[in-house]
Amino acid sequence: MVLSRLPALYLTLAAALALPAAAGATYGWPLKPFDQQHAVRSFFDNPRAEGVGATSFHFGIDISAPDGTPVYAVANGVARLQPDAVALVADAGDRTFSYWHVNPTIPDLAHVAIGDEIATIKQGFGHVHFTEIHGGRYVNPLRPGGIAPYVDSTSPTVVSLFAAVGTHKVALDSLHGTVDLLVDTYDTPPPPLPAPPWNLTRVAPALIRWRLVPEGATSAHWRTAIDFRSFLAPKEKFSSVYAPWTTLNEPGRPARLVYYLAQRWDSSRPPDGRYRLQVAVFDSQGNSARAGLWVTIANSR
Repeated sequence: MVLSRLPALYLTLAAALALPAAAGATYGWPLKPFDQQHAVRSFFDNPRAEGVGATSFHFGIDISAPDGTPVYAVANGVARLQPDAVALVADAGDRTFSYWHVNPTIPDLAHVAIGDEIATIKQGFGHVHFTEIHGGRYVNPLRPGGIAPYVDSTSPTVVSLFAAVGTHKVALDSLHGTVDLLVDTYDTPPPPLPAPPWNLTRVAPALIRWRLVPEGATSAHWRTAIDFRSFLAPKEKFSSVYAPWTTLNEPGRPARLVYYLAQRWDSSRPPDGRYRLQVAVFDSQGNSARAGLWVTIANSR
């Protein structure tokens, strides 16, 4: 497999993949200082556990801070107290911001202004789970047009590309029948990094695309495997996004994030022959990585 920086072709692709129009206006951080970037230890649409194993998408971001740290309103609005959370219903823009794993410091239905303290981080959590809802849908706070300032100049990492039937890997030099095409890839939070033991955390890329280029050809149609740039993925899609090799971040142990490029892909659709399987992986700020390897489709053997 080849890993390298993007040539001009991929830079053009990155420019073409500009994020959809942002939902609502930019807002500051919910921690002081409001105009300074803070450590984020879990991204939007990361795999999360409900019971045994990973089964759901993370519907916000986890901003690291010591227990007891005050959290603040990022908009003018009305606070609604909920179990383990404070929801801030903004006065304008049909937006709600929620702060989870906190102890409220204001009463229910309190009117607050930007920068007012509304809660403190609960003991034992070491972060505030922060969400944004626009028009009834969870949106990615780290998208351009969301939380600011947010600067990320680090690129995702592609670990490997492979094929499988169920949980059994299959040889790439003789693909036949119905197979899964997969990529082991991850992003890392930009500085400042979360404090140990979460400094090794790995997070979900925002966009993964792939294509099969026939030997001798120079181009082929790109297909989208995942798109976490704007909206929360439907929970029922979890098992078609994250493959069984996926593990969660644990203290001192980074996650392994494995995504389906194509699940139950019919290899008989393209003609038999040799192809370049290529993948392009992007974060929410457009930083990117790519990888490619040769595969042979052999259904007539």
